[in-house]
Amino acid sequence: MENRELLCIFDLINEAYPSLDILDSLDVWLSGEFEPPVAFIQTQGVSERGNTLTSYKIISDAGIVLHHRKKKLVGGQEVYELISTEPLRQLLRLERYSYRGKIDGLYINIDNTSFRIRSDRKDRTEITFRFEYIAAIPRPVVEKINHFEIEED
Repeated sequence: MENRELLCIFDLINEAYPSLDILDSLDVWLSGEFEPPVAFIQTQGVSERGNTLTSYKIISDAGIVLHHRKKKLVGGQEVYELISTEPLRQLLRLERYSYRGKIDGLYINIDNTSFRIRSDRKDRTEITFRFEYIAAIPRPVVEKINHFEIEED
């Protein structure tokens, strides 16, 4: 399921920041071998529980790190060019903290009380939130009977 979640968060960031590159490889992110500005995204499952006889509810956490680009000023001083969180916030407020992914069609509900933005580091802004969605329970394939034989006495 994590792949569907990642695709949905990818779509969300792509809609809020269409010109921003998106990175989802933890190894590349940890190695630092990428060129800002870039958004690093990650999801992690928290729990799964039955919802109905045909579906279950999945709760996951999402983490988004917006890496800011360094810019040289006229005097040679380097400053970070901040990426505003406003496009993402506006999109989520407009959608009432729900979002349907474009690639997969997964519909997530974001817990707005868990939505946190940390911008205490100069080179990045970290956004975290919890979300949930409903997934169908896979049904076994049953062979259908298309031909009936009727016996008469």
